[in-house]
Amino acid sequence: MLSSKELMHLEDFLSMEQNCTKTMGYFASSVQDAQSKQLFQQLSQKSQQHLQTMSKHLNAGQNLQ
Repeated sequence: MLSSKELMHLEDFLSMEQNCTKTMGYFASSVQDAQSKQLFQQLSQKSQQHLQTMSKHLNAGQNLQ
């Protein structure tokens, strides 16, 4: 079972990961270089995957309380 403090930390990480996803997406749409664009798109997708995984764990933790 997750404590309320642990859930708060997960929520903070979730917020940071959301910001990372948005930032990488912004960079991908802003750069002209094809390799850089592809890299930022990949980073954005990976960050989105992390976000989904963390959200799933956060929801599971809240359901345990």
